[in-house]
Amino acid sequence: MYRRPLVSFVLFLIACMPAVHAMAHDWPGNGNRHRWDEEERSHHSAPKARLYDARGTLVGDVLYVSGLNYDGGVALKINGVFVFAGFARIGGFGQTQPLSNSEFAWQYPRLAYSGDNCTGTPYIYYERGAYRPSAIARKGNSASLYIAQDTQSRIIGFASRVNPLSPASCTNGPPLFASRAWPVETIVDLTQRYPEPLRIGE
Repeated sequence: MYRRPLVSFVLFLIACMPAVHAMAHDWPGNGNRHRWDEEERSHHSAPKARLYDARGTLVGDVLYVSGLNYDGGVALKINGVFVFAGFARIGGFGQTQPLSNSEFAWQYPRLAYSGDNCTGTPYIYYERGAYRPSAIARKGNSASLYIAQDTQSRIIGFASRVNPLSPASCTNGPPLFASRAWPVETIVDLTQRYPEPLRIGE
């Protein structure tokens, strides 16, 4: 009288074996932890902010490394070297001058000069970061990226510097809290390569 229920129970176990095998195969302890991690990250990954130029060309992922007179930046690879290129909101300086809520311009004032009024030999003094030291100089609507030589910094007798509070102007005297700098290896026209205004999107 117990034979039929026993046969049914055995058939039930046989039917469940493929599902149990599949679960065991996908369990993280069976060498599938990478798959589980990827699925977990895909459910919780944050959207990436990317920088685009005026033509809609992708410049790169936005790096939020805000500092004196720049709001963020991107890592660029130029001639096989990674450098930081900063940008800031378009607008004037001061409490009464409006700033754009969505448009940006190239800005990373880290240049000092051997002569007065930003003449003579330019040098790059560095704030922080893991990339090759760099700086941006602006003349009107043009922005140029200066990239340091592959050498150690040295003590420089600066005579003038780009004003970090007004990057289109020059201030005589050395940079504050900076005495070491790098000579310039390469100058790149940023606005020709990535024209302004810059915008942030996905």
